[in-house]
Amino acid sequence: MNFATTAENRGHSAVDAALGFYYQSLYGLLAIVNATEDDATVCLERLDDVEIVLNGRPLLVQLKHSLSMKPAAVSLASVALWKTLRAWIDVLPKVSLDDTRFQLVTVATLPSGSVLAPLLDEKASRANLLTLLEAEAQRVVNEHSLAKKNGKNPLPHIERLAGCSAYLNLSSVIREKLLARVTIHPAANDINKIQRKITTTLTMFPPDQREAISQRLMEWWDLQIVYSFCAKRDRFITKLEVQQRMIEMAGELSRDELLADFQFDAPPDDHSPPSMIATQLELVSCTKSEIRSAQREEWKARSQRHKWMTERADMAGRIHRYDQYLVQEWGDRHEPVAEQHQSAAEDTKRAAGLQIFRWSFSQAHQEIDPFAKNWSASYYVRGTYQVLAVEKTVGWHPDYIALLKGHP
Repeated sequence: MNFATTAENRGHSAVDAALGFYYQSLYGLLAIVNATEDDATVCLERLDDVEIVLNGRPLLVQLKHSLSMKPAAVSLASVALWKTLRAWIDVLPKVSLDDTRFQLVTVATLPSGSVLAPLLDEKASRANLLTLLEAEAQRVVNEHSLAKKNGKNPLPHIERLAGCSAYLNLSSVIREKLLARVTIHPAANDINKIQRKITTTLTMFPPDQREAISQRLMEWWDLQIVYSFCAKRDRFITKLEVQQRMIEMAGELSRDELLADFQFDAPPDDHSPPSMIATQLELVSCTKSEIRSAQREEWKARSQRHKWMTERADMAGRIHRYDQYLVQEWGDRHEPVAEQHQSAAEDTKRAAGLQIFRWSFSQAHQEIDPFAKNWSASYYVRGTYQVLAVEKTVGWHPDYIALLKGHP
């Protein structure tokens, strides 16, 4: 999936918020996959954007995402920096400062020689930076107060004022302890690159499985995040859970244990089935309920085919070969009927064609080999025959080719 958007869309706050949150989710997944600690856990939107606990010690991560080709570099005057400091200051009463670390992750760059450079190294001295931050915060507060006193409008530094004020309200000891635990990670991967990074990180699996596993893993992860917000599971997701799920996914791929993703789903309310389904079935006097069932199964099969081909590079060829197999099985039944009913009355031809359709819907999935050895869902064979009927590769009426001549 590519999240590249137009400049107009990127300016829309709802789009930015949605991409920003999904970026948090993917960043959390990448963090837990990369973690070397067995007890690693991740939580979103609790004390910070992402909360990563390693060896019992939390790392609070503020994420600043952008799809801009050249986002503004981070500086002492950056709104993002002061909003981040405000967020961390607000959470200080809820954490043990001695045990907690803080990190600002941004897709923006940090210019060479920046005064923020000490934040790149946990062990670098912050003495000079402490002085500069205090001076900048005091300048912002003073200039805002003076402008307000003089009745100027608009007032300066509105977006940074809360962060600067909160920083100045900290004691010098707390400022020093906080900054000693702060790091910055500039030029981070954006939402498009982070997905690829998750895939390339799965080096414990064969190269031909990594893409499929990462896609399934992200789907599972998204659901776990939602469940964590709805109190359907623990707020923290553990590394052991993620490892276990990846092992299960690899096993499913190795055993070719395909999931029936649409077994219990129904077409969306706005779904418009291909008209050829009804056209073909009306030729053999199918009931309205049979037509509706065929349309539903066609949607399931088409959706399943699309999902498989999206997730796995090898599936397109397998799907094509299985289509040929279904056509062969259909032909073994349709061709003799067509030959035997060349001179039959129309009602007799319709009745014979109806029996072929009903075989494809009620019996075929039981009589012919399944798509994979562990596949048992009936909708794939039922629906794929409808997919093929839409393409007019198969049909039900003995004379369906002639009768459908001219139909798009």
